Order: sequence, then C-alpha cells, then structure tokens
Amino acid sequence: MIKEDTMNRSIIAAVLAGVFLSGGAFAAPAEEEGTLTITGEVTGTACRFDNGNNVSAIELGNVPASAFQGYGVGVDVPFGENEATTPMVLVCDPTKDVIIKVDGAAFDYNDVIENTVAQGSGGATGVGFKLYHKNKLIEKDGKSTLTISDLKSLGDNKFELLLSARYAKTATNVSEGKVNGTVKLMVIQE
Repeated sequence: MIKEDTMNRSIIAAVLAGVFLSGGAFAAPAEEEGTLTITGEVTGTACRFDNGNNVSAIELGNVPASAFQGYGVGVDVPFGENEATTPMVLVCDPTKDVIIKVDGAAFDYNDVIENTVAQGSGGATGVGFKLYHKNKLIEKDGKSTLTISDLKSLGDNKFELLLSARYAKTATNVSEGKVNGTVKLMVIQE
C-alpha cells in the first residue's frame, strides 16, 4: 500500500511539473497580442529667460489680518498688490504663444503660493500669494498660456514679462506675521 501511494504521488508530481514546464505551449494566438511602439524627441525650447534678466522680486504692502475677513479660502484680496521691481526678459519666437510653468510644489490646491515663513519663526498663518501677469492668473503646473501680444516687445525677439502678486487666503483664519514665497518659473513655446 505504501508503494502504490508513493507511486501515485510521483505520477501526480510528474504531471504537475509537465504542466508548469509546458506553459509556452499554451501561448495566445498572434491575433490576441498587440505591440505598441512609443517614439519622441527631446528638443530645446524656442523660448528662454535672458541671462541677467531672469531674477526679480515683488514686495507687497502691509495689510492688516482683518482685511481678509469676508473672503473665502483660495481667494485673493485687493489690498497690498504690487508689481515686480524689475521685469524679467524672455527671448522667444515672436509667432508663438508662451506657456508659463511654475514649480507646483510651492502652491496649494487653490493656485496660492504658500507662505514659507514658519509660524514659530514669526510667519503669518492662513495667507499666501497669487501670481499674475496683466491681471491673468499664473496657475501651477503649466496651465497658463500668455499670448505673445500680451508681452511688451523689446525688439530682437525679446519680450518683457512683468509679474505682479496679491495676498490670498489659504485658511479660514489669518494671523499676523511675515509672509514670503519663492517660485521657479519656466517658459515653453510649442
């Protein structure tokens, strides 16, 4: 009896091993498979920041925390707005629109640039900034396209990018303190 049981186990093991080893024999017919080829090319952009003209700053006016009352989270307030101290200069193809990409890590979900001054270090809470070009919101993640005609031409395919900023609420309650934010900008023409 022991001999027959051992023999049955050996036969079952041999059959199972044959099934697993012959998996290639049961391949799908060619019409059930498909092939996808992906191609592309990485190129330079037709638009870039002009060296020496790619850094600027915006200093907003002082605003009391009470100025944010009555405004919803994600909304910018019409107090303390200001333009950049110097315009940035772009060198671009004059026939194509410009896409402005802003580092999305600096933003919350309402396109508000978050305050980088910690509350324990004297930073305000519940407030950040929104970024604009001629009253057009610059959104995060490359959603903002500016028509080339909206940029002031400086000649030689150079264009002025003059940004402005406004305070914006990031939370229901706003406290007093310093507000600071830095963003990286990238320009693209397709």
